[in-house]
Amino acid sequence: MDLHLQPDWQRALGQYVEIRLGGKTVRTGTVDSVMPDSSILWISAQGTDTRMMVEQARGNEVFVGYQWAHADPWPR
Repeated sequence: MDLHLQPDWQRALGQYVEIRLGGKTVRTGTVDSVMPDSSILWISAQGTDTRMMVEQARGNEVFVGYQWAHADPWPR
């Protein structure tokens, strides 16, 4: 799946995302909450991973996969 940088973290709410710091993946998961100014988001707990707070000011980036990027333009 091709992932795309999402600078507006509000748009990532409810989406499955990949969090990167310095170009390396630090966590994947579903965004369950975002601050109104997009400064902080939370990834929901899953399995043994606890809920995680992610701060934009620390250099974290959010990458999402867009559904339209994977749709078959010629359905059979």
